[in-house]
Amino acid sequence: MTCPIVAIGASAGGLEALSELLGALPPKSGMAYVIVQHLDPAHPSLLSELLGKKTAMPVKQIQDGMAIKAGHVYVIAPNTTLTINGERLHLAPRPGDRPHHPVDVLFGSLAEARGDMAIGVVLSGADSDGSLGVQAIKHRGGITFAQDPQSARFSNMPRSAIETDCVDYVLRPGQIANELVRLGTSPYLRGAPVSPSALPQPGTE
Repeated sequence: MTCPIVAIGASAGGLEALSELLGALPPKSGMAYVIVQHLDPAHPSLLSELLGKKTAMPVKQIQDGMAIKAGHVYVIAPNTTLTINGERLHLAPRPGDRPHHPVDVLFGSLAEARGDMAIGVVLSGADSDGSLGVQAIKHRGGITFAQDPQSARFSNMPRSAIETDCVDYVLRPGQIANELVRLGTSPYLRGAPVSPSALPQPGTE
């Protein structure tokens, strides 16, 4: 069965936000979490090891073609761009001839792959990456979150996402986790028939 996929984007200050979010998630939420963090392209990343200390879920650095499984956390590898195709994760070399916006790329591919079942989360960061991605997800009917800028060490990324008017929920990372757990129980995200009154009701806090 296809599991819901939550795409999470972060940059500067993202480790703190990611740690809070993952620490508030249960190990068996029934969802998969795919993380893009802006990384130094020239050095190995310790992000998967650091986040692995914050959650009981397995945390893996992505390899090209890796299958997506519920209850797992997947972290982008350095110097790559990440996309989702079907039930697999795909890596490509980081483009050297244009600005690098890996969160927008991931969110756009998730919107294409999952349509109205796509979920995107924008956390702390110092640029505007993710703002185009949340628009892509909302235009396909998906669900979007942004970290409350007041709780972010660097507020540019979540603030830019919010300014698109395509963000459903503005919450602290721990509160985002609680809302994801609630959404994860929805039959809508499981592909089961559901009446309109049973759908999750977005609301900006």
